[in-house]
Amino acid sequence: MTVLVADIGATHARFALAARGAKDAAPEMMMVAGIATLEEALTRYLDSKGIAAKDLDAAVLAAAGPVRSDGSIHMTNCPWVADPAAIAKVHAFPEIRVLNDMTAAALGLLRLREGDLDQFGGGTPDPAAPKAILAPGTGLGVSALIPSARGDWTALASEGGHVDLAPHNDREIAVVFHLLREFGHASPERVLSGMGLETLYKTLGALDGSDKAPLSAVDIAGAARRGEAQAVETVQLFCGWLGAVAGDLTLTLGAFGGVYIAGGIIPKWGDLFDPQLFRRRFAAKGRFGELLAPIPTYIVGRNDLALLGCLEDAERLLS
Repeated sequence: MTVLVADIGATHARFALAARGAKDAAPEMMMVAGIATLEEALTRYLDSKGIAAKDLDAAVLAAAGPVRSDGSIHMTNCPWVADPAAIAKVHAFPEIRVLNDMTAAALGLLRLREGDLDQFGGGTPDPAAPKAILAPGTGLGVSALIPSARGDWTALASEGGHVDLAPHNDREIAVVFHLLREFGHASPERVLSGMGLETLYKTLGALDGSDKAPLSAVDIAGAARRGEAQAVETVQLFCGWLGAVAGDLTLTLGAFGGVYIAGGIIPKWGDLFDPQLFRRRFAAKGRFGELLAPIPTYIVGRNDLALLGCLEDAERLLS
């Protein structure tokens, strides 16, 4: 039995075919720009493989956006719509499932192996407690795994990256006020993402009266490594705020099973990431600091969590 799995983001879509029961998938990447619809992208991929949708057993597709009541996802940072009904009119998959990409990423945690994680801080996780995941990338993805009394796990569909952003000190208060004036709402995603890193750098320049030109997220990281002051502060604010948001999520969920940092930013930063600052802000929750201190935090070293989660979901679907 064969399934098609996909991780569809704002910039790239990754497609793979995998045998039922496979532990991994070998994806092929397709640029989203220039392709009008998900149906067209699926046509291109299936044609390249010389296979028809009806000859597969299922398609499980993870897309970046909230799942609507009709089961569709209107992607947050991309014009594509992942709609099982619309897909079925073009591609006759026997089964079609559409998941939020972070729901899939949370399921992917169940398929990680030794060596896929780098623990920084905390102790031993509670194996029977929820696990939280945050993924700064194009946006800020948030989800969790919730255990049941039967011993299985449910992944949350969450848009926790769009809650209110809480400041911790005078500098962060100034940043939040500036964001409120510019955007009308300040969320964690507004600063804890690739676009957020650029917004944060620009905001610090505005607050300080700097005439520095805007930089891309990649260039900000490079400037921080060279010691450029505005870039260094941007990265430090990012690390601290990420820790604070992770601590908020942990308290909200009771995530004593650990907190997992994924996405396309932190795993690539190397020593630019400040784990001590993250942990200080993670546990800076007043009377509950001692509760948070032993909870382990991890950097996920794989970039295919959503695909792993699609494989996990396909296994459940076809069992």
